Amino acid sequence: MTMMTMTTMPTMKSTSSARVNGRVNGRVNGAVVVARRGGGARARGVETATRAVTDVDEATFDAEVVGAGKPVLVDFWASWCGPCKLISKIVDKAEKEYGDAIKVVKVECDANPTLVEKYSVYGLPTLIMFKDGAEVEGSKNEGAISYDKLKAWVETHSGVPPP
Repeated sequence: MTMMTMTTMPTMKSTSSARVNGRVNGRVNGAVVVARRGGGARARGVETATRAVTDVDEATFDAEVVGAGKPVLVDFWASWCGPCKLISKIVDKAEKEYGDAIKVVKVECDANPTLVEKYSVYGLPTLIMFKDGAEVEGSKNEGAISYDKLKAWVETHSGVPPP
């Protein structure tokens, strides 16, 4: 399951018409499509492709993270966690700006206690970098983080330069 985040790119014509003033037009490939005042691709009925942070769970973690073939930033979070909500937009921004250089996934802690225990997640939010199928030693970051510090953290633990 994926959550819609920030980046959209026009791809092909939609079969439904968009409404304006920010009303939901419908769903396209699981993402909510919203019409915007003043025209724009989506208001003209153009479907969009969306880069999205992937929600993973105990059943999909190995395939999505361990078998990713590139560095993976894993955000352990909970719906009741205020600092998790604060860094959610920062993590989404990183996913957008780093593009295909890294993969970004989120693990909801309450629903995935086995992963929380396996990776010793004691505080939230917790970010962990995985590379070559394994947790990068010393990459665990607990607590909120600024975007500038996140970029430095990603570079340090993945080897990927900041965008």
